[in-house]
Amino acid sequence: MALKIKKGKPWPYGVSIWENHINLAFELPEKKKMNSGRRTRETVTGEENISLRIYDLVNHETEEISLEETWHFGQVYAIAFNEKKPEKYGYQVLQDGVVLELPYGGEVCRIKGETVYLFQLPEFDWAEDAAPNLDFDELYIYKLHIRGFTKQAGSKVEGRGTFEGAVQKIPYLKELGVNAVELMPVYDFHEVIREQCNYWGYGAANFMAPKPEYALNPEKAGDSFKELVKKFHAEGMEVYLEIMFPEAGFTERKLACLRHWVLEYHVDGFHLSAGTTAMAEVLSDPVLVNTKIMSENFDGSQDRNLGKRRGIYHNGFQESMRRFLRGDEDSAAAFMNYNLNRSTEQGSIQYVTNNNGFTLMDLVSYDGRHNEANGENNLDGTPWNLSWNCGEEGPSRKKDIIKLRRQQIKNAWIMNIFHQGTPLIYAGDEFGNTQKGNNNAWCQDNALSWLNWNLLTKNGWIFEFVKTLIELRKKEVLLHPVLPFGMDDKSLNGMPDMSFHGKTPWFVEDAGWSRCLGCMYAGEEKAWYFAYNMHTSKEEFALPRSPKNSKWKVYLDTAEANEPGIEMKDGRIEVEGHSIVLLYTLYE
Repeated sequence: MALKIKKGKPWPYGVSIWENHINLAFELPEKKKMNSGRRTRETVTGEENISLRIYDLVNHETEEISLEETWHFGQVYAIAFNEKKPEKYGYQVLQDGVVLELPYGGEVCRIKGETVYLFQLPEFDWAEDAAPNLDFDELYIYKLHIRGFTKQAGSKVEGRGTFEGAVQKIPYLKELGVNAVELMPVYDFHEVIREQCNYWGYGAANFMAPKPEYALNPEKAGDSFKELVKKFHAEGMEVYLEIMFPEAGFTERKLACLRHWVLEYHVDGFHLSAGTTAMAEVLSDPVLVNTKIMSENFDGSQDRNLGKRRGIYHNGFQESMRRFLRGDEDSAAAFMNYNLNRSTEQGSIQYVTNNNGFTLMDLVSYDGRHNEANGENNLDGTPWNLSWNCGEEGPSRKKDIIKLRRQQIKNAWIMNIFHQGTPLIYAGDEFGNTQKGNNNAWCQDNALSWLNWNLLTKNGWIFEFVKTLIELRKKEVLLHPVLPFGMDDKSLNGMPDMSFHGKTPWFVEDAGWSRCLGCMYAGEEKAWYFAYNMHTSKEEFALPRSPKNSKWKVYLDTAEANEPGIEMKDGRIEVEGHSIVLLYTLYE
């Protein structure tokens, strides 16, 4: 190859190219090194010999070049060379003969099991790719794990467990009604940590490269991921990445990583940890000005001008919904609060389940965690599940328990969809996927955590129910208006746009034991009433008088005790224990 290497510039980190000039800048770890399999670390001792191994990806040749001591600035080495076709070459950095990992090294490929960094990706045809640019109040987010989403044979896709497999499920996601996907780590993470399989992908990684194993062709993982984004955009769906940076590391490197995913891969947003990321800098970065930034908190980054693309993940919503679903005392007030939770200044992402806990089916089937398969004596994972097994731990053949679980699943879906924030769906919950009580499947790269698509046939009723709820929320604007509810009479029909009730209209029982609640949404021509009964017993609700005394009709009943379309002639309805009834009225 005989490349003529010379001293380069120490900034920016990684590879930068202009005209035929290539610059590579990388930081040496602090007296640490890692073997080529990326499995162990050891302390470096003695003199350090730094070398660059160049791969000719076309002719399959390698050349190792020892880097001169004067080619570094502090801990940063920088080299440069001229080359008309940089996409032909890859590289590794070696320290005393051991291949180093570069957390922000850019795109990679695998050659004989070793990680090789690329100088440049081939040109990709983005055609007329355009970001959907959806507002938070328009979003229905579906969170998935690329490998687990389609790895099981029942997914019936080509390239199971890959970016290509996920693309083939776009029609399914469109039918469900979602318009955005959040991807758990898809960057090149360590597959083994603490001698365990790192299935979820959190922890040390090369944060700037799509994981080669997630591509049908591992040598073209970058193109595979770009094709995924392009296909999702073509269907009006946004793509977000969950990136959990380490606590250590400079903000500028993390910003460079985020910019890279936006500029090179056209992603629409990120789910970040405020504990490891300087959110104010991220939100004010000019390159990321149209990128959604989501986190559990923002550490005081409250500039209103930055809020429109800021989304708060609400664990408090999850806790409050689960307590009310279970029928806990003193849970109605928190339910009302989170049901109304909405801001014009930022998004509010709300969910009943997520990857760090029970699936929805397990939430109604297990009281406690069952994480024995993780090898930690069932001590890992949260013990605070706020779940209820409905009378028997795990799978049951008892008809009354099966019926109650069916109701609770429907109840949970109504809570997960009908609020004033952005609903997030955890993949598989829409057809009753189970992890058999494991609430921390971080190390389970097997059938336990892969979505079991065979359940879509068995539990098709859940999918149809969720699809119906999403369609209803999209169609009925008064259930989720553009502006937050004022709880006043905007339509001048004698009814507030939203109001809370108890078993008696216009009166919410404030006793801690009350588990009954009514929510009315009134518009100019129509009103909706949601009757929640989380008591164990049947309860009677007196319904509010609607404008012009029009009659209330049942839309659905999660206990299936009241037939859809039936009219409440006396203005009262009986609601079964642990069930919800949706009613509507058209003003006459």
